[in-house]
Amino acid sequence: MSKELRPIFASDIGHFDVPDTREVLPEAWELVRDGQLDMEQFRKFTFENAVELWTAQNPEFFDGTVVADDVRLLRS
Repeated sequence: MSKELRPIFASDIGHFDVPDTREVLPEAWELVRDGQLDMEQFRKFTFENAVELWTAQNPEFFDGTVVADDVRLLRS
């Protein structure tokens, strides 16, 4: 029996040693560019898996944020 891993995107974007914050997501996109993830897997990695994680205990976790509408669409 196998289980699908549901990783989430995380970054040290706010740390002092990130020289250019504009490079964080393009670096993550290399997973798609290099064929390690497809578009659907990348969306899960950067959005859907995090929504599942954070709303499992608190369905209103993203309310009032810029992604609230997208979260509601995903969860409906």
